[in-house]
Amino acid sequence: MSNHQNQPREYDAVLGGQNPPPIDAAVLGGISGLKSRLASPVVYIRISALPEAPKYGEAGLDLIIQALQDRIMSVRFAAYLLLKDRDEEKIKQYLRTYNTSDFDVIIEDAYGKENSSSNSFADFFPNIVKRD
Repeated sequence: MSNHQNQPREYDAVLGGQNPPPIDAAVLGGISGLKSRLASPVVYIRISALPEAPKYGEAGLDLIIQALQDRIMSVRFAAYLLLKDRDEEKIKQYLRTYNTSDFDVIIEDAYGKENSSSNSFADFFPNIVKRD
């Protein structure tokens, strides 16, 4: 314990993010805490916050949709996986305009034996060629 009771400790939230929170640390709750975690510079924290978003209804779904625009592909993929099987018309309509495809990647050895597999996704852009 610090000798100065009024001074923040290394991992206190009042330090304003000078240090990343410990993994699995309790951060602000509610939707404001969720927004805080989704704005974190730490990719793992953003990805681990996404599955919590649907319990906040439409506001939470909007946060997942915003994550589809993240600059980090793994965050976009996590958001996409949360939305792709949902039945809400708003989500279906958005995903119709979101050019993403998910697929399985299978790696085989020289004899055709599967070594590993993983799920991945890619953003794609329609071929925009002006033809005369």
